[in-house]
Amino acid sequence: MKICMLVHNNGTRDGRVMREAETLQAAGHAVTVVGVPESSAEQSVERLQSGVVVLRVFWRHGWRRYLLMSGIPRGLVFLAGWTAVIYGFYRFGTWLAYEMIGALSGGAGVAWTLALLGALAVFLVGWGVSALSSRLSRDAQEREIARRRMIAADAKIAGPFPAIRSRIPQWVPDWALEIGLEPFAWFGAGGAKFSLYRYRSRKLAAAAATLKPDIIHCHDCIALPTGYRVKQMLGIPLIYDAHEIYEAVSARRLGATDYFARIHTQLLSRIDGFIAVNDSAARYYRLAYPDAPAAVVIRNATKHILLENYDGRLHRAAGVPPEKKILLYQGGFTKDRGLPTLVRSAVLLPADWCVVMMGAGFLADDLRAMANGVDAIRFLPPVPPQELLSWTQGATAGIVPYEDTVLNHWIATPNKLWEYPNAGVPMIVQPFPEMRRIVETYGCGWVLREEFSAAAIARLVASLSDSMIADARDGCRRFIAEDNWNQTYAPRLLELYRKLAQQAAAGRKPAPLCVRA
Repeated sequence: MKICMLVHNNGTRDGRVMREAETLQAAGHAVTVVGVPESSAEQSVERLQSGVVVLRVFWRHGWRRYLLMSGIPRGLVFLAGWTAVIYGFYRFGTWLAYEMIGALSGGAGVAWTLALLGALAVFLVGWGVSALSSRLSRDAQEREIARRRMIAADAKIAGPFPAIRSRIPQWVPDWALEIGLEPFAWFGAGGAKFSLYRYRSRKLAAAAATLKPDIIHCHDCIALPTGYRVKQMLGIPLIYDAHEIYEAVSARRLGATDYFARIHTQLLSRIDGFIAVNDSAARYYRLAYPDAPAAVVIRNATKHILLENYDGRLHRAAGVPPEKKILLYQGGFTKDRGLPTLVRSAVLLPADWCVVMMGAGFLADDLRAMANGVDAIRFLPPVPPQELLSWTQGATAGIVPYEDTVLNHWIATPNKLWEYPNAGVPMIVQPFPEMRRIVETYGCGWVLREEFSAAAIARLVASLSDSMIADARDGCRRFIAEDNWNQTYAPRLLELYRKLAQQAAAGRKPAPLCVRA
């Protein structure tokens, strides 16, 4: 079977995409990953050792001309529309002011009347905005609490699920979003570039369609419209692989998270196969989008790899003696991952411990500045994926310090949850349901029971004895032996494809397949 995977990155930097593609290729399918060039991988065609082909579409050719030609009329309509709105408010305000002046003063004391009206208006607007903001904040908090309770519950809970819905009305067409919202981005606002997304999507869909695949498999929400376009063009089954809960990935920002929620509302009922990253995410999607197929749970598990003895590379690169215990963070240096707190914890650790942060990201300079002059912390660049476990095994413990700022972090199961144990490294995690369940079930680490802080991290590390660390290493071996890619999740992926291919061959609409972790 010819399979086309769609991603809006270079394809090879996403371990989840590569694991799935290589598993399908090894099972006898012909897999092509269609992505976009990035600075780390710009070849138009890359043939991997596994047989997977990565095709990168140089979609930026002509996009500036497209945006200019389409942006000029959109800008004119935008300016005309908002000029009309502002002028209308101006005329209404002028009329209202003079009517009230006439009624209150009969034409006398106009200046004082205008001043009093202005002050009253400022007070009322300020009070109204404050009251509305407070009410919206309370309502949002109540919905989040209800959302988490219903996701975590094993039994059915009565009442509607408070799904995260788009604040963009569904009846508004995409071209209207380009006209009404995108011009704000020209002035520095954080709105999504709708026309850019649509242009890139068309280019990727055209490239994918030329491959004539039997199944289209799109990764991440931004690729779902692209995959659906190919499904319409070729009449083939569409699999959607949701790596996260996208409408809950960050603080809600008009144009980004609302755009993701809009895509889900429009398209989740039209997909043929659905993959979620864990049970909590699958439950969210089932409750929030009941018309979507039930999701197959495929977690971010790694292959079970037997490593050679540690060769000291992590300690040498960090410049610390071999007997030094290392608390390791590996991954992206991005916000809401608790990294500033982790940096502050370094000076509070016992003298025989240090923090090593291995990765990259836009927070790197800020974190280094925070750690300036602190000898108990080291920064290392990211290493090639195929070498990662050989570096990781030098740590005494790993940490996943994500902050409880968004629902997506609360249900998170990042690659690190398998990378640390695969290297025999116990982990420290936040008390979020998916991470806590793994650590407590297998005894492969420790849960931060206190409120998240630098002092709490330091106290937990100081409490770890050599025997506790040895027991947790045994838990790591048990966990990775039972919950790994080859044994647990690769069969689920192959079964999903087998079922979809069988139903497509029979000319039937694919039935949902549900598998829990």
